[in-house]
Amino acid sequence: MKPERYFYTFAGALFLLLTFIGFRHYILGGRHTDGSPFHPAILTLVVLHSSAVFAWFVLFFVQSLLISTQNRRLHMKLGWSVLVIGAAIALTGPVVAIRSIQVSPPFTLFGWPYSRFLLIMLTEIVLFTTFVTIGVLNRKRPGIHRPMMLMASLALLSGATSRTPFFHAVFGVSTALGFFGPVILVGALLVLTRLALTRRFDRWFVGGYAACMIVLFAAGRLALTDTWGVWAAALLKF
Repeated sequence: MKPERYFYTFAGALFLLLTFIGFRHYILGGRHTDGSPFHPAILTLVVLHSSAVFAWFVLFFVQSLLISTQNRRLHMKLGWSVLVIGAAIALTGPVVAIRSIQVSPPFTLFGWPYSRFLLIMLTEIVLFTTFVTIGVLNRKRPGIHRPMMLMASLALLSGATSRTPFFHAVFGVSTALGFFGPVILVGALLVLTRLALTRRFDRWFVGGYAACMIVLFAAGRLALTDTWGVWAAALLKF
């Protein structure tokens, strides 16, 4: 079990590092990646949502570290904070996504018009909420609980990787590959690392990763259809 425990601690540290790199302009200066300030109408929402997301990655790392050091009692006590932080992300995420489009001029992001990219943002919140729900319901079954919590974290990671210059240089910024590529890469590296450490195939881990990627790809295709265009227009009226 030790290699698996250390693996989740490593994953938590990696998520935290990528989050800091991607959001360094916000963390250090309270601004967008390009240095521009946030629109005053959504500043409070952005602070609430970003604080919840950062708290989630910190909690994931701490919880993984507690398991690796065999401090299961404290791990269980802190575990209930998942409900508060997870609910905060699930509730603020869609509102921030919708309001950020409403207050921004039209522009294109990784090949999607921003109103179309809304579906990707909402899909990530749905994936996060689904994985957290499965993980919490199986909190006494580590073989399910741990990979589901990691997949919940992976579902949120694109917010950081999409703002990282290194990934821009590798995958570009003008197509969907620039958005999906870094998350695919990080997820695949984690799958391979876990396999190398444990010498066994984990169907929950691999299945969760595959499901996450398939759903995101499907959302990316649906986002460019006329059907989503109608739905997005209706959502943005609120």
